[in-house]
Amino acid sequence: MTDSAPSAALPKTLLASLALPALLLLTSCGESSQEQSPAEDQEAEQAETTELDETAPGEDPVEEEQAEEEQPEGTDSEGAGQAISMAEVESNDSPDSCWAVLDETVYDLTTWIEEHPGGEARIEQLCGTDATEDFGAQHGGDSAPESQLAELEIGELEG
Repeated sequence: MTDSAPSAALPKTLLASLALPALLLLTSCGESSQEQSPAEDQEAEQAETTELDETAPGEDPVEEEQAEEEQPEGTDSEGAGQAISMAEVESNDSPDSCWAVLDETVYDLTTWIEEHPGGEARIEQLCGTDATEDFGAQHGGDSAPESQLAELEIGELEG
């Protein structure tokens, strides 16, 4: 009978030595030895989704950060209502950074240069200027160009 006692202890020792690594493996994989209720599962899933995707669909945080860097100091990505000096407009007078004033509103025309149906030169000549007269002569009363401009507004002219 003394032979059966050591053999019974062997399986318990073997099981105990395997149990700890198995528990550690399950824990590291995000599993736990206890079951969660469906409500807890749903809460955990929502928390993970929120942590992983803090942006709305279609938004790219990198693009937003780059766009904010291109905005004039003191403006946000919406830009409406921000005061911008004429000197600052005049300093953005190239195709790489093209701002223009139309009726006391400042617009960033940089992205529109390549899209303008009348050609790039038509917009490039307006960079860094008050383009109210030129725009009025070309597009006066036409609603399509005015609605396109609304998307490019970055602020109001100071003073």
